[in-house]
Amino acid sequence: MFFFSIEFGIIFALFFIAYWLLRGFLRLQNSLLLLFNYAILWYFGSLYFALVLALFTLFIFAASHAIAATDRKSVFLASVALVVCNLSFFKYFASFKDGFENLLRFFGLDVADIDILLPLGLSFYSFASITYLRAVYEAKRVGKGAPSDYVLLQNPKLESLPNLAIYLSFFPTIIAGPIMRSDFFFAQLHSVRFWRAKFANLIITLLLFGIVKKVLLATYIQEYSEPILRNPLNYNAIELLLGIFGYSVQLYCDFSGYVDLVCAFALMLGFMLPPNFNMPYMARNLKDFWARWHISLSTFIRDYIYIPLGGSKRGFWLTQLFVLIAFSLSGIWHGNTINFLIWGALHGLGLVWLNGLRALGLGLGSGAFAGFVARVCTFCFVTFAWLFFCYKDFGDSVGFLSAFGENLAQPVGLRESVILLCGFMVFSCYPLLRNLQRMCVLYLYKIPNILKPLVLGAILCVIFVFMPDGIPNFIYAGF
Repeated sequence: MFFFSIEFGIIFALFFIAYWLLRGFLRLQNSLLLLFNYAILWYFGSLYFALVLALFTLFIFAASHAIAATDRKSVFLASVALVVCNLSFFKYFASFKDGFENLLRFFGLDVADIDILLPLGLSFYSFASITYLRAVYEAKRVGKGAPSDYVLLQNPKLESLPNLAIYLSFFPTIIAGPIMRSDFFFAQLHSVRFWRAKFANLIITLLLFGIVKKVLLATYIQEYSEPILRNPLNYNAIELLLGIFGYSVQLYCDFSGYVDLVCAFALMLGFMLPPNFNMPYMARNLKDFWARWHISLSTFIRDYIYIPLGGSKRGFWLTQLFVLIAFSLSGIWHGNTINFLIWGALHGLGLVWLNGLRALGLGLGSGAFAGFVARVCTFCFVTFAWLFFCYKDFGDSVGFLSAFGENLAQPVGLRESVILLCGFMVFSCYPLLRNLQRMCVLYLYKIPNILKPLVLGAILCVIFVFMPDGIPNFIYAGF
């Protein structure tokens, strides 16, 4: 991942200095930000990725003007449909590649093997564009002479092409989110930004959290669990449990570590990103889990799929159907295999089951012990569902489950028993970490500024000493 490269560190440092030298000159700051966004995409991605995004931005710009000019719902829906079709084409081209080539040959077009790369960040800037198109469509027209240089066609949500390009290419969010809605972003883009020293301690904390989660925790957990998941027949039942539990924790550390890093980068530029995680493995049920995990995606699904379908206003049974549809679509978005559909459907079915229990007035009750049991059950269900997220092939998922059944009789060693017990103790104490980030920020406030470089240097040296060789890419960068 280029965020950990020396090249990115040097380029970002130079950009950071130039960016804040232009403070007070908003348009120059924004222009420099746009250039940096595309330079990062080009240098660490490819010219192809930058060109696809540029063409996509031109389309969204034209579509937003068409929506603002006509005020017709059909134009808005057609624009969104084209965004979804574009996303689907690139994302699922490999699935229909052979059929597409055969169709061309049927019409006499002898083509070589066609291979189309999935553009970097396509999913997330596609989602961002949908929020923008909807904002333009829903905006009320204002009278002539509106006091803003970026309001066109009397629509207060319509943005200039450079501003739209900054939004869709914003480098902290383009790769794996969070999904930043247009209103939330443009309110900050049009505000004069100043460096706030009070954010320095939060930025340092976020950077350290991101590095520790990704470089140490996620990488070491992957080194332990990956061999187990790759060859499940070679391990006993407890080791298989540890493997899939490890993947569950690895995925959280990997993704939330990425979000911590990009939140720090955005804060360094004067931008706030929406929250994306809130200790998801503290959740007492699946509804609570999705209020804590990948919050920007779950709220996007709620507001742009579930509610438009009818939400909870069409009766109990239709509500459950809409839940299943929304989560199945979420699964399909993550990948084009049956496993991702199963993963999404499992979460949908879990929520339907939960809603059914609530409708019948059933539950685990209240109290600390009931809450702990609910957390354990939720974590186990989510982890089981990750089994279909981890393996791309359905046969591999079935193979893991079969290996678990076949290896139940294998002897369990002391090592894996101790690891499982330690994991259970960590899970039990997990809620005590809810204020850890805030505590770290407060401790940094108490350290004299002259000593902070020494403290941070010591922490980074410890991380450097204990970090493993090589840092795998962020898992969600592939979506």
